[in-house]
Amino acid sequence: MSLSSVPGRPSTPAPPSAPGEKAAHSGTVPPPGKVPGRWKKLALVGGPLFADNNETSVLSTLAPVILSALALPLSALGVLIAVGKAVAVVFGPLWALIARKTNRKVTFVVATGLAGLSTIATGFSQDFVHLLLAYGVTSLFVAAALPIVSEITSDLFDQASRGRASGYTWGAISLLGSIAGPLLGQLANVTDGWRWGFFIWGAIMIALGVVMAIFFVDPGVGASEPTSALMTAEQRAENEKISWHKIRQMFSVPTFVLMLVQRLISGHLLVASFGVVFLVSARGFDTATAALVTLPFGLGYVAGTLGGGLATDALQRRFPRRGIIAVLQFAQLAFGVVAIIATQVSWGSISVYAALWAVMGFLQGLNPGVNRPIVAAVIPPELRGAAFALMLSVFEAAAYALFNLLAGFVGQAFGLQTVMLWIPGILMLINGIFCTILYKTYPRDEEKLQALLLARTAPVATVS
Repeated sequence: MSLSSVPGRPSTPAPPSAPGEKAAHSGTVPPPGKVPGRWKKLALVGGPLFADNNETSVLSTLAPVILSALALPLSALGVLIAVGKAVAVVFGPLWALIARKTNRKVTFVVATGLAGLSTIATGFSQDFVHLLLAYGVTSLFVAAALPIVSEITSDLFDQASRGRASGYTWGAISLLGSIAGPLLGQLANVTDGWRWGFFIWGAIMIALGVVMAIFFVDPGVGASEPTSALMTAEQRAENEKISWHKIRQMFSVPTFVLMLVQRLISGHLLVASFGVVFLVSARGFDTATAALVTLPFGLGYVAGTLGGGLATDALQRRFPRRGIIAVLQFAQLAFGVVAIIATQVSWGSISVYAALWAVMGFLQGLNPGVNRPIVAAVIPPELRGAAFALMLSVFEAAAYALFNLLAGFVGQAFGLQTVMLWIPGILMLINGIFCTILYKTYPRDEEKLQALLLARTAPVATVS
Protein backbone atom coordinates (compact mmCIF):
# COMPACT_ATOMS: atom_id res chain seq x y z
CA MET A 1 0.00 0.00 0.00
CA SER A 2 1.28 3.42 -0.91
CA LEU A 3 1.78 6.15 1.66
CA SER A 4 -0.25 8.49 -0.46
CA SER A 5 -3.32 6.39 0.26
CA VAL A 6 -3.28 7.23 3.94
CA PRO A 7 -6.10 9.50 5.03
CA GLY A 8 -4.20 12.04 7.01
CA ARG A 9 -3.41 15.31 8.54
CA PRO A 10 -0.58 17.49 9.54
CA SER A 11 -1.10 19.99 12.14
CA THR A 12 -2.21 21.34 15.43
CA PRO A 13 -1.06 24.89 15.19
CA ALA A 14 -4.72 25.36 15.75
CA PRO A 15 -5.38 28.71 17.39
CA PRO A 16 -8.20 30.28 15.35
CA SER A 17 -6.17 33.40 14.75
CA ALA A 18 -3.19 31.49 13.37
CA PRO A 19 -1.80 32.78 10.08
CA GLY A 20 -2.91 29.56 8.48
CA GLU A 21 -6.54 30.50 8.93
CA LYS A 22 -6.25 33.50 6.63
CA ALA A 23 -4.25 31.53 4.12
CA ALA A 24 -6.87 28.81 4.08
CA HIS A 25 -9.47 31.25 2.85
CA SER A 26 -7.29 33.27 0.55
CA GLY A 27 -5.71 30.25 -1.13
CA THR A 28 -2.20 31.58 -0.66
CA VAL A 29 0.62 29.50 0.78
CA PRO A 30 2.81 31.35 3.32
CA PRO A 31 6.60 31.04 3.21
CA PRO A 32 7.51 27.62 4.65
CA GLY A 33 9.22 27.15 7.98
CA LYS A 34 8.54 30.62 9.41
CA VAL A 35 7.10 29.62 12.76
CA PRO A 36 7.33 32.74 14.99
CA GLY A 37 10.13 32.51 17.55
CA ARG A 38 11.20 29.10 16.31
CA TRP A 39 14.84 29.37 17.42
CA LYS A 40 13.86 30.50 20.89
CA LYS A 41 11.40 27.65 21.16
CA LEU A 42 14.06 25.20 19.99
CA ALA A 43 16.46 26.47 22.64
CA LEU A 44 13.84 26.05 25.35
CA VAL A 45 13.17 22.39 24.52
CA GLY A 46 16.86 21.79 23.86
CA GLY A 47 17.75 22.65 27.47
CA PRO A 48 15.95 19.70 29.10
CA LEU A 49 17.09 17.48 26.20
CA PHE A 50 20.70 18.43 27.01
CA ALA A 51 20.25 17.49 30.66
CA ASP A 52 18.43 14.25 29.88
CA ASN A 53 20.86 13.23 27.15
CA ASN A 54 23.96 13.85 29.24
CA GLU A 55 22.67 12.10 32.35
CA THR A 56 24.22 8.93 30.94
CA SER A 57 27.57 10.73 30.65
CA VAL A 58 27.73 11.08 34.44
CA LEU A 59 27.74 7.29 34.69
CA SER A 60 30.10 6.78 31.74
CA THR A 61 32.62 9.47 32.73
CA LEU A 62 32.80 8.47 36.38
CA ALA A 63 32.40 4.73 35.73
CA PRO A 64 35.91 3.74 36.90
CA VAL A 65 35.46 5.33 40.34
CA ILE A 66 31.85 4.15 40.65
CA LEU A 67 32.88 0.57 39.90
CA SER A 68 35.71 0.87 42.38
CA ALA A 69 33.61 2.47 45.14
CA LEU A 70 30.91 -0.20 44.94
CA ALA A 71 33.32 -3.08 44.17
CA LEU A 72 31.69 -3.88 40.82
CA PRO A 73 33.12 -5.69 37.76
CA LEU A 74 33.37 -4.09 34.30
CA SER A 75 30.31 -6.05 33.18
CA ALA A 76 28.22 -4.04 35.66
CA LEU A 77 28.64 -0.91 33.54
CA GLY A 78 27.33 -2.74 30.49
CA VAL A 79 24.35 -4.04 32.47
CA LEU A 80 23.51 -0.58 33.82
CA ILE A 81 23.55 1.14 30.42
CA ALA A 82 21.77 -1.79 28.77
CA VAL A 83 18.97 -1.71 31.33
CA GLY A 84 18.64 2.05 30.89
CA LYS A 85 18.28 1.70 27.15
CA ALA A 86 15.96 -1.31 27.45
CA VAL A 87 13.66 0.83 29.58
CA ALA A 88 13.69 3.46 26.81
CA VAL A 89 12.60 0.83 24.28
CA VAL A 90 9.34 0.42 26.18
CA PHE A 91 8.75 3.90 27.52
CA GLY A 92 9.99 6.06 24.62
CA PRO A 93 6.97 5.25 22.42
CA LEU A 94 4.69 5.37 25.46
CA TRP A 95 5.81 8.92 26.30
CA ALA A 96 5.30 9.93 22.67
CA LEU A 97 1.75 8.55 22.81
CA ILE A 98 1.00 10.26 26.13
CA ALA A 99 2.34 13.55 24.77
CA ARG A 100 0.08 13.39 21.72
CA LYS A 101 -2.99 12.32 23.69
CA THR A 102 -2.54 15.00 26.35
CA ASN A 103 -0.10 17.91 26.12
CA ARG A 104 3.47 17.74 24.78
CA LYS A 105 4.79 20.57 26.92
CA VAL A 106 3.31 19.32 30.18
CA THR A 107 4.41 15.75 29.47
CA PHE A 108 7.99 16.80 28.76
CA VAL A 109 8.23 19.12 31.77
CA VAL A 110 6.86 16.52 34.18
CA ALA A 111 9.12 13.78 32.81
CA THR A 112 12.17 16.06 33.06
CA GLY A 113 11.41 17.02 36.64
CA LEU A 114 10.94 13.42 37.71
CA ALA A 115 14.15 12.46 35.89
CA GLY A 116 15.98 15.11 37.91
CA LEU A 117 14.65 13.78 41.19
CA SER A 118 15.55 10.18 40.35
CA THR A 119 19.03 11.27 39.21
CA ILE A 120 19.58 12.83 42.63
CA ALA A 121 18.35 9.59 44.20
CA THR A 122 20.92 7.67 42.14
CA GLY A 123 23.67 9.51 43.99
CA PHE A 124 22.58 7.86 47.24
CA SER A 125 23.14 4.30 45.92
CA GLN A 126 24.93 1.97 48.34
CA ASP A 127 25.23 -1.16 46.20
CA PHE A 128 24.62 -2.46 42.70
CA VAL A 129 20.93 -3.22 43.27
CA HIS A 130 20.21 0.31 44.46
CA LEU A 131 22.24 1.80 41.62
CA LEU A 132 20.47 -0.35 39.04
CA LEU A 133 16.98 0.49 40.34
CA ALA A 134 17.65 4.23 40.59
CA TYR A 135 19.28 4.39 37.17
CA GLY A 136 16.47 2.36 35.65
CA VAL A 137 13.81 4.70 37.07
CA THR A 138 15.75 7.71 35.77
CA SER A 139 15.90 6.11 32.32
CA LEU A 140 12.12 5.69 32.39
CA PHE A 141 11.63 9.46 32.60
CA VAL A 142 14.59 10.38 30.37
CA ALA A 143 13.00 8.30 27.59
CA ALA A 144 10.48 11.09 26.97
CA ALA A 145 13.05 13.58 25.68
CA LEU A 146 14.16 12.24 22.29
CA PRO A 147 10.82 11.52 20.59
CA ILE A 148 9.11 14.65 21.90
CA VAL A 149 11.93 17.07 21.04
CA SER A 150 12.49 15.46 17.64
CA GLU A 151 8.82 15.88 16.78
CA ILE A 152 8.71 19.48 18.01
CA THR A 153 11.82 20.31 15.96
CA SER A 154 10.09 19.00 12.82
CA ASP A 155 7.10 21.20 13.64
CA LEU A 156 9.25 24.29 14.14
CA PHE A 157 11.29 23.97 10.93
CA ASP A 158 10.43 23.09 7.35
CA GLN A 159 12.26 20.49 5.27
CA ALA A 160 14.79 23.00 3.90
CA SER A 161 16.06 23.96 7.35
CA ARG A 162 15.56 20.86 9.52
CA GLY A 163 19.12 19.69 9.00
CA ARG A 164 20.47 22.97 10.33
CA ALA A 165 18.03 22.99 13.26
CA SER A 166 18.89 19.44 14.29
CA GLY A 167 22.58 20.16 13.82
CA TYR A 168 22.47 23.27 15.99
CA THR A 169 20.49 21.45 18.68
CA TRP A 170 22.87 18.53 19.00
CA GLY A 171 25.87 20.78 18.51
CA ALA A 172 24.87 22.91 21.47
CA ILE A 173 24.10 19.82 23.55
CA SER A 174 27.48 18.35 22.73
CA LEU A 175 29.33 21.60 23.36
CA LEU A 176 27.85 21.91 26.83
CA GLY A 177 28.40 18.21 27.44
CA SER A 178 32.02 18.42 26.32
CA ILE A 179 32.62 21.15 28.88
CA ALA A 180 30.80 19.19 31.57
CA GLY A 181 32.72 15.96 30.84
CA PRO A 182 36.18 17.04 32.04
CA LEU A 183 34.59 18.84 34.99
CA LEU A 184 32.78 15.67 35.97
CA GLY A 185 36.03 13.78 35.54
CA GLN A 186 37.65 15.95 38.20
CA LEU A 187 35.10 14.68 40.71
CA ALA A 188 37.05 11.41 40.57
CA ASN A 189 39.63 13.15 42.74
CA VAL A 190 37.03 14.04 45.40
CA THR A 191 35.83 11.63 48.07
CA ASP A 192 32.40 10.38 46.94
CA GLY A 193 32.67 12.82 44.05
CA TRP A 194 30.63 10.53 41.80
CA ARG A 195 27.68 11.01 44.13
CA TRP A 196 27.96 14.77 43.72
CA GLY A 197 27.96 14.25 39.96
CA PHE A 198 24.47 12.77 40.17
CA PHE A 199 23.30 15.39 42.68
CA ILE A 200 24.46 18.28 40.49
CA TRP A 201 23.07 16.81 37.30
CA GLY A 202 19.69 16.13 38.87
CA ALA A 203 19.45 19.75 40.01
CA ILE A 204 20.30 20.94 36.48
CA MET A 205 17.51 18.79 35.04
CA ILE A 206 14.94 20.23 37.42
CA ALA A 207 16.03 23.82 36.77
CA LEU A 208 15.85 23.46 32.98
CA GLY A 209 12.44 21.82 33.25
CA VAL A 210 11.17 24.81 35.22
CA VAL A 211 12.52 27.23 32.59
CA MET A 212 10.70 25.32 29.85
CA ALA A 213 7.49 25.26 31.88
CA ILE A 214 7.52 29.04 32.21
CA PHE A 215 8.61 30.20 28.76
CA PHE A 216 7.90 27.52 26.12
CA VAL A 217 4.84 27.72 23.85
CA ASP A 218 4.11 24.65 21.72
CA PRO A 219 3.97 25.55 17.99
CA GLY A 220 1.53 22.73 17.20
CA VAL A 221 1.85 19.59 15.10
CA GLY A 222 2.83 20.28 11.49
CA ALA A 223 3.20 24.03 12.10
CA SER A 224 6.06 24.37 9.59
CA GLU A 225 4.31 22.60 6.72
CA PRO A 226 3.17 25.11 4.04
CA THR A 227 0.11 22.98 3.29
CA SER A 228 -1.03 23.37 6.88
CA ALA A 229 -1.87 26.98 6.14
CA LEU A 230 -4.33 25.90 3.46
CA MET A 231 -6.47 23.98 5.93
CA THR A 232 -9.28 25.07 8.19
CA ALA A 233 -9.16 24.42 11.93
CA GLU A 234 -11.61 21.55 11.43
CA GLN A 235 -9.41 19.90 8.82
CA ARG A 236 -6.36 20.23 11.02
CA ALA A 237 -8.22 18.71 13.97
CA GLU A 238 -9.39 15.80 11.83
CA ASN A 239 -5.96 15.19 10.36
CA GLU A 240 -4.38 15.23 13.81
CA LYS A 241 -6.13 12.05 14.82
CA ILE A 242 -3.87 9.02 15.02
CA SER A 243 -5.15 5.53 14.27
CA TRP A 244 -3.49 2.13 14.30
CA HIS A 245 -4.04 2.10 10.56
CA LYS A 246 -1.85 5.18 10.18
CA ILE A 247 0.81 3.79 12.49
CA ARG A 248 0.93 0.52 10.55
CA GLN A 249 1.19 2.57 7.39
CA MET A 250 4.60 3.86 8.49
CA PHE A 251 6.02 0.40 7.92
CA SER A 252 4.96 0.52 4.28
CA VAL A 253 7.48 3.34 3.75
CA PRO A 254 10.71 1.60 2.65
CA THR A 255 12.99 4.49 3.64
CA PHE A 256 11.65 4.51 7.18
CA VAL A 257 12.10 0.76 7.57
CA LEU A 258 15.66 1.03 6.25
CA MET A 259 16.40 3.85 8.70
CA LEU A 260 15.23 1.63 11.55
CA VAL A 261 17.69 -1.06 10.47
CA GLN A 262 20.41 1.56 10.01
CA ARG A 263 20.02 2.68 13.61
CA LEU A 264 19.96 -0.94 14.76
CA ILE A 265 23.50 -1.46 13.42
CA SER A 266 24.91 1.89 14.62
CA GLY A 267 27.75 0.99 16.96
CA HIS A 268 29.37 4.41 17.20
CA LEU A 269 27.50 5.34 20.40
CA LEU A 270 29.62 2.83 22.29
CA VAL A 271 32.54 5.27 22.17
CA ALA A 272 30.58 7.67 24.39
CA SER A 273 29.69 5.07 27.02
CA PHE A 274 32.89 2.97 27.07
CA GLY A 275 35.50 5.39 25.67
CA VAL A 276 36.80 6.62 29.03
CA VAL A 277 36.76 3.11 30.52
CA PHE A 278 38.66 1.84 27.46
CA LEU A 279 41.41 4.41 27.94
CA VAL A 280 41.67 3.53 31.63
CA SER A 281 41.60 -0.27 31.35
CA ALA A 282 43.30 -0.83 27.98
CA ARG A 283 45.68 2.15 27.76
CA GLY A 284 46.52 2.75 31.43
CA PHE A 285 45.37 6.35 31.92
CA ASP A 286 43.80 7.45 35.20
CA THR A 287 40.13 8.46 35.15
CA ALA A 288 40.67 12.23 35.35
CA THR A 289 43.17 12.13 32.45
CA ALA A 290 41.06 9.79 30.31
CA ALA A 291 38.02 12.02 30.83
CA LEU A 292 39.87 14.85 29.08
CA VAL A 293 39.04 13.28 25.69
CA THR A 294 35.38 14.14 26.25
CA LEU A 295 36.15 17.81 25.56
CA PRO A 296 37.70 17.37 22.06
CA PHE A 297 35.09 14.71 21.30
CA GLY A 298 32.36 17.17 22.19
CA LEU A 299 33.96 20.01 20.26
CA GLY A 300 34.32 17.73 17.25
CA TYR A 301 30.69 16.74 17.64
CA VAL A 302 29.70 20.41 17.67
CA ALA A 303 31.64 21.02 14.46
CA GLY A 304 29.99 17.96 12.93
CA THR A 305 26.47 18.99 13.87
CA LEU A 306 26.90 22.58 12.76
CA GLY A 307 28.83 21.80 9.61
CA GLY A 308 26.77 18.72 8.91
CA GLY A 309 23.50 20.57 9.31
CA LEU A 310 24.61 23.33 6.94
CA ALA A 311 26.03 20.83 4.44
CA THR A 312 22.87 18.75 4.58
CA ASP A 313 20.60 21.72 3.92
CA ALA A 314 22.88 22.92 1.10
CA LEU A 315 23.03 19.48 -0.51
CA GLN A 316 19.28 19.10 -0.04
CA ARG A 317 18.77 22.23 -2.12
CA ARG A 318 21.39 21.30 -4.72
CA PHE A 319 20.77 17.55 -4.88
CA PRO A 320 17.33 17.08 -3.26
CA ARG A 321 17.05 13.43 -4.21
CA ARG A 322 20.38 12.06 -3.01
CA GLY A 323 22.56 14.67 -1.28
CA ILE A 324 21.32 13.97 2.23
CA ILE A 325 21.91 10.23 1.79
CA ALA A 326 25.51 10.87 0.71
CA VAL A 327 26.20 12.74 3.97
CA LEU A 328 24.72 9.90 6.01
CA GLN A 329 26.76 7.26 4.22
CA PHE A 330 30.00 9.21 4.49
CA ALA A 331 29.51 9.64 8.24
CA GLN A 332 29.16 5.89 8.85
CA LEU A 333 32.05 4.76 6.65
CA ALA A 334 34.50 7.38 7.88
CA PHE A 335 33.63 6.74 11.53
CA GLY A 336 34.38 3.04 11.16
CA VAL A 337 37.80 3.77 9.68
CA VAL A 338 38.78 6.33 12.34
CA ALA A 339 37.48 4.16 15.20
CA ILE A 340 39.74 1.32 14.12
CA ILE A 341 42.74 3.65 13.94
CA ALA A 342 41.92 5.20 17.34
CA THR A 343 41.38 1.97 19.28
CA GLN A 344 43.59 -0.65 17.69
CA VAL A 345 46.90 1.21 18.03
CA SER A 346 48.47 2.15 21.36
CA TRP A 347 49.32 5.80 20.74
CA GLY A 348 50.73 6.46 24.21
CA SER A 349 49.93 10.15 24.49
CA ILE A 350 46.51 11.39 25.62
CA SER A 351 46.95 14.23 23.12
CA VAL A 352 46.85 11.80 20.20
CA TYR A 353 43.74 10.14 21.58
CA ALA A 354 42.19 13.56 22.09
CA ALA A 355 42.75 14.37 18.40
CA LEU A 356 41.29 11.05 17.26
CA TRP A 357 38.32 11.42 19.61
CA ALA A 358 37.73 14.86 18.09
CA VAL A 359 37.52 13.36 14.61
CA MET A 360 35.15 10.63 15.82
CA GLY A 361 33.06 13.32 17.50
CA PHE A 362 32.86 15.26 14.23
CA LEU A 363 31.74 12.21 12.26
CA GLN A 364 29.20 11.18 14.87
CA GLY A 365 27.95 14.77 14.94
CA LEU A 366 26.95 14.54 11.29
CA ASN A 367 24.16 12.10 12.11
CA PRO A 368 21.45 14.15 13.92
CA GLY A 369 21.37 16.74 11.15
CA VAL A 370 20.82 13.96 8.62
CA ASN A 371 18.79 11.05 10.00
CA ARG A 372 16.01 13.18 11.59
CA PRO A 373 15.38 15.18 8.39
CA ILE A 374 15.35 11.95 6.35
CA VAL A 375 12.58 10.52 8.50
CA ALA A 376 10.66 13.82 8.60
CA ALA A 377 10.79 13.98 4.79
CA VAL A 378 9.01 10.64 4.31
CA ILE A 379 6.60 10.45 7.28
CA PRO A 380 3.42 12.58 7.69
CA PRO A 381 3.58 15.24 10.45
CA GLU A 382 1.12 13.52 12.78
CA LEU A 383 3.18 10.32 12.77
CA ARG A 384 6.63 11.83 13.20
CA GLY A 385 6.52 11.60 16.98
CA ALA A 386 5.77 7.89 16.75
CA ALA A 387 8.40 7.49 14.02
CA PHE A 388 11.11 9.20 16.08
CA ALA A 389 10.10 7.16 19.13
CA LEU A 390 10.52 3.95 17.15
CA MET A 391 13.80 4.98 15.54
CA LEU A 392 15.48 6.58 18.56
CA SER A 393 13.78 5.12 21.62
CA VAL A 394 13.24 1.57 20.36
CA PHE A 395 15.64 0.55 17.60
CA GLU A 396 18.59 2.76 18.48
CA ALA A 397 18.10 2.21 22.21
CA ALA A 398 17.79 -1.56 21.75
CA ALA A 399 21.00 -1.64 19.74
CA TYR A 400 22.75 0.57 22.27
CA ALA A 401 21.59 -1.68 25.10
CA LEU A 402 22.80 -4.81 23.34
CA PHE A 403 26.16 -3.31 22.39
CA ASN A 404 26.80 -2.09 25.94
CA LEU A 405 25.82 -5.43 27.40
CA LEU A 406 28.17 -7.19 24.99
CA ALA A 407 30.92 -4.65 25.68
CA GLY A 408 30.72 -5.30 29.39
CA PHE A 409 30.90 -9.09 29.24
CA VAL A 410 33.06 -9.48 26.12
CA GLY A 411 35.35 -6.72 27.34
CA GLN A 412 35.74 -8.46 30.66
CA ALA A 413 36.56 -11.75 28.92
CA PHE A 414 38.63 -10.63 25.92
CA GLY A 415 39.44 -6.98 26.52
CA LEU A 416 37.82 -3.75 25.36
CA GLN A 417 40.18 -3.45 22.40
CA THR A 418 38.42 -6.40 20.76
CA VAL A 419 35.04 -4.83 21.48
CA MET A 420 36.11 -1.51 19.95
CA LEU A 421 37.36 -3.23 16.80
CA TRP A 422 34.07 -4.94 16.03
CA ILE A 423 31.33 -2.57 17.22
CA PRO A 424 32.48 1.03 16.55
CA GLY A 425 34.84 -0.19 13.82
CA ILE A 426 33.79 -3.03 11.53
CA LEU A 427 30.05 -2.77 12.23
CA MET A 428 30.06 0.90 11.22
CA LEU A 429 31.72 0.02 7.90
CA ILE A 430 28.89 -2.44 7.29
CA ASN A 431 26.42 0.30 8.24
CA GLY A 432 27.89 2.64 5.64
CA ILE A 433 27.58 0.05 2.90
CA PHE A 434 23.99 -0.65 3.94
CA CYS A 435 23.07 3.03 3.43
CA THR A 436 23.53 2.57 -0.34
CA ILE A 437 19.97 1.16 -0.55
CA LEU A 438 18.55 4.53 0.54
CA TYR A 439 19.65 6.16 -2.74
CA LYS A 440 16.83 4.22 -4.41
CA THR A 441 14.05 4.46 -1.82
CA TYR A 442 14.39 8.00 -0.43
CA PRO A 443 13.54 10.07 -3.57
CA ARG A 444 10.43 8.00 -4.22
CA ASP A 445 9.17 8.14 -0.62
CA GLU A 446 9.82 11.87 -0.30
CA GLU A 447 7.78 12.55 -3.45
CA LYS A 448 4.91 10.41 -2.13
CA LEU A 449 4.72 12.40 1.08
CA GLN A 450 4.68 15.73 -0.76
CA ALA A 451 1.85 14.45 -2.94
CA LEU A 452 -0.05 13.33 0.15
CA LEU A 453 0.30 16.67 1.90
CA LEU A 454 -0.81 18.52 -1.22
CA ALA A 455 -3.81 16.20 -1.64
CA ARG A 456 -4.94 17.03 1.88
CA THR A 457 -5.52 20.63 0.88
CA ALA A 458 -7.74 19.70 -2.08
CA PRO A 459 -11.11 20.33 -0.39
CA VAL A 460 -9.99 23.81 0.70
CA ALA A 461 -8.49 24.59 -2.70
CA THR A 462 -11.75 23.83 -4.53
CA VAL A 463 -13.77 25.96 -2.13
CA SER A 464 -11.41 28.92 -2.25
